Amino acid sequence: MGTIREYFDTAARAMTSHCEWTFKDNDNVLVATITAKIAHDFEGNAKYWYFYIPQIDDLSGCLAALFRGEDFANCRLGPDDGVIIEVRHSDYSEAQSIKTLQFTKRVFLYLDFELTVNDRASLVSQALGLGYYFCIRDREYARKRSETEKPLAFISHDSRDKDTFVRELAHELAMNYCITWFDEHSLKVGDSLRVNIERGLRETKKCIVVLSPHFLSNEGWGKAEFDSVFTREILEKKNVILPVWLNVDVNDVYAYSPRLADKVGLSSTLGVAEVARRLASVIKAEA
Repeated sequence: MGTIREYFDTAARAMTSHCEWTFKDNDNVLVATITAKIAHDFEGNAKYWYFYIPQIDDLSGCLAALFRGEDFANCRLGPDDGVIIEVRHSDYSEAQSIKTLQFTKRVFLYLDFELTVNDRASLVSQALGLGYYFCIRDREYARKRSETEKPLAFISHDSRDKDTFVRELAHELAMNYCITWFDEHSLKVGDSLRVNIERGLRETKKCIVVLSPHFLSNEGWGKAEFDSVFTREILEKKNVILPVWLNVDVNDVYAYSPRLADKVGLSSTLGVAEVARRLASVIKAEA
C-alpha cells in the first residue's frame, strides 16, 4: 500500500521546488516540521501549494500559522528563495518565466493521519472563507487509492537489506510512477503472509530480485519466493525476473543459480535512483 508521504512525493506532474518549514509554540518549542512544495505549471501560467504534514496534536494551530505567513499568501518558499527559472525551446526566442506564474489559491494538504469526513469538510469550508481552495488527502485517501492501484512489480528481497537499500528502492520506483508490491506498503496487520506474497508473485508483471549475500543465504521466504518466480518464468516462457546485484559478483550468483547468472542485472553501484529509473523504464514498457 502506498503511504501518504509517497503520494505527496509523486503528486505534482509540474516542475516543483520544496523546503522544510518549522513551527514553534509561544515557548519556542518545536511543534511540527512540514514539507512545503510549490508546483510551477508553465503551460497554465499557474503555481500552487502542496504540504506534507506529519501526525501532530494541533493541526488547527499549524494551519493558522500557515495562513498568517506572507510566504504562504505569496506562494513562495521564502522572501529570498532565489529561484528564477525560464523555460524555452532550443534556439527559439520566446521564454516562459517563473516570475509570471499566478498563485491559483489551490492548496493540497497531505496529512499523515486520519480525519473524519466532517473535519475534512470543515477545513475545506474554513479555507474557502479565506479565499483558498483546499484538497485534503489523509491516510484514508492513501488506503482508498491503494485499493485501485495494481502493483506492476514484486520486490523479492531479504529483510536484512531493507534499511540499507530496498526501502529506498521502493520509494524511488514510486517516484518514477512504478507501483510495486513491497511488504511494508502492501501488508497490514492480520494479513496472511503466504497468501498475499503468492498473489503478488502471481499477479505482477515483473519480479525485482535483490540479490545480496543475505538473500543468497536465505533458506526461508527468500528461497521460496525465488522458486515461485523461477517456476513462473518456465511456465510463461518469458522473462519475469529483473535482477539487482547488491554486494555480490557473478561467481556468487552462479553458485546460487547458473541460469540467474546469465541474466543481465543492474548493479547497486549505479545508485538507488538510477537503478529505480532503469527498472521503471523496463517495467512500464511492458505494463
